[in-house]
Amino acid sequence: MELVLMDAPPTTAYLQIYTNKRCQANCRFCSQAAGANGDMKQIARGQYIPSDLAEVVRRLGIAYERGYLRRACIQTAMYAKMWQDTTYLISRIRETSPIPISLSVFPLSDEKYAALKDMGVDELVVPLDACSSELFSRIKGKEADSIYNWDTHLDGIRRAVRIFGRGSVGTHLIIGMGESGRDALGVIDELHTDGVYSALFAYTHLPGTRNVAANLNINHYRTVQLGAYLIRKGLASFADMTFRDGKVVDFGISHTEMLRYVEVGDAFKTTGCPDCNRPYATETHQETFNFPIDPNADEIKMIKEQLGIME
Repeated sequence: MELVLMDAPPTTAYLQIYTNKRCQANCRFCSQAAGANGDMKQIARGQYIPSDLAEVVRRLGIAYERGYLRRACIQTAMYAKMWQDTTYLISRIRETSPIPISLSVFPLSDEKYAALKDMGVDELVVPLDACSSELFSRIKGKEADSIYNWDTHLDGIRRAVRIFGRGSVGTHLIIGMGESGRDALGVIDELHTDGVYSALFAYTHLPGTRNVAANLNINHYRTVQLGAYLIRKGLASFADMTFRDGKVVDFGISHTEMLRYVEVGDAFKTTGCPDCNRPYATETHQETFNFPIDPNADEIKMIKEQLGIME
């Protein structure tokens, strides 16, 4: 947790409890999966380096007090002592700092959700990752030899809303794993109606993980980002949009309105919990999917080209 100069410093500290045991789930994209043989310290393009807990908690408190960080986000894997370890970490953070805490976790019981809220977790995320039930089964469910189930995940998300409240529960969607624009925007709209926000990630293949039938390209990603923004802001709904062969051909707004929203740039910034900007989580220096800060004029011009939008 050393301080370094960055053009877009992270506003959230991303934490995961270190264990030398693989996750009991078997998501195809994950290096920690039961059937993977990749580096267990890697999530997307991020490296989670084992560090001393007391020192991490101490520095986290200092960074929050000085305004360097605004949130702590705890990622979880499924293993025998996950609940005990996670609640212990939360309690240690809370003893030191009032920093807001997010938790990303598989579906839990209502009692555990309530306990997490009482401990000080203010944002709860249950990652779907896949954008449809069919993709979910292939990527992190039955067809992937994993233990997760689409309906159980959706139920876990909706139960969490009843406890944490609308706008305080989210999910993760990984774009580029074979979904169509219709798939992605359909589930984003459905969850938005339920009071759930969707954080978008670009699919990143990691060494040692199993193959995914990837379809990641920048036009597809930008289209989903723009559609998600319109849904999130109440500017258009899935029902307003027109699709052909799974692709958006009309967002349900005028060309002038679309240009205005693209030029604002907010649609293409990192989405997720409050104060989460995830710089380089799924990006490279050559290609940016989620902008951690406001895109500049040259980047807006590039985004228009990527969307195929004419002035």
